[in-house]
Amino acid sequence: MDLTFKKIPPDESPLYRSLRLESLKFNPEAFESGYEEALLNPLLHFEKIINKNEAYKFVIGAYFEGELIGMCAFVDYNNHGVMNTGTLIQMYITPEFRGNNISLHLIDAVTQVVLKMPHILNILLEVKETNYGAVNVYKRAGFEVIEINNNQKCMMLSIKAKIVPRY
Repeated sequence: MDLTFKKIPPDESPLYRSLRLESLKFNPEAFESGYEEALLNPLLHFEKIINKNEAYKFVIGAYFEGELIGMCAFVDYNNHGVMNTGTLIQMYITPEFRGNNISLHLIDAVTQVVLKMPHILNILLEVKETNYGAVNVYKRAGFEVIEINNNQKCMMLSIKAKIVPRY
């Protein structure tokens, strides 16, 4: 399977929007945002980030034959007060492409960009414990379950250690 992975450029933000709406419509249990609210929003949060082409906030896309079939976003902050830690969010792969390690490739692509950010030492993410498939993928990628802020469970990956792809 010939896949490419890259930061989604501003001229492709409509592709992001379409895939994000698909993720919210068909897998609402995996996300905090809702489809109806997003549908009414003329410009989604990450559409703005993609259009600004920011260095420390971005979305990596997985492309098959020019079609955006997966995505993963990153921001260089977190809402938990964990220093030197950014957040991985909005992981989504279209159903027909699942089971091909695309999530692991997306995590690797994000990590390669983040490794160039001297102020980021870790990547944090939140995932529902009942989302077993996602939890297993993140564990395969090297994320470990940690407890922060009143025993809230998150997963964290230390990126300043040597990264070895796990697929």
